[in-house]
Amino acid sequence: MPLKYLFILSLLLVVFSSPVNASGTVNFTTKMPPEFEFCGKKVGRGTPEYDALFNWFNNNTTGWYESNLPYELGLTYMSQTFRVNLMDNKVIVSYASATSVGQLVRAAKTSGFSRLCNK
Repeated sequence: MPLKYLFILSLLLVVFSSPVNASGTVNFTTKMPPEFEFCGKKVGRGTPEYDALFNWFNNNTTGWYESNLPYELGLTYMSQTFRVNLMDNKVIVSYASATSVGQLVRAAKTSGFSRLCNK
């Protein structure tokens, strides 16, 4: 089964809850899976693609808000339970675990990530 279908299925199997606190702060570095599919290849800890996302999350813990809106897919990091959708002017994180599912958004410039995809 393609990875995107597994992700959608896992989102449907859990109950909604949000890791964002009242001030819009969340640290996704603690929630990142050990591996993503990014630009047609597997990337994990220690690869430039994974580390760039980890560092971006580490430097962008505030300004997150919940959203139920559907978004077109841009450049994506995808795992079975975690998807990071990088659009021109925002980052959308969709996540699922055994106890929660949700989607958080933050305004941001993401042009640097497209260079990682072209390597």
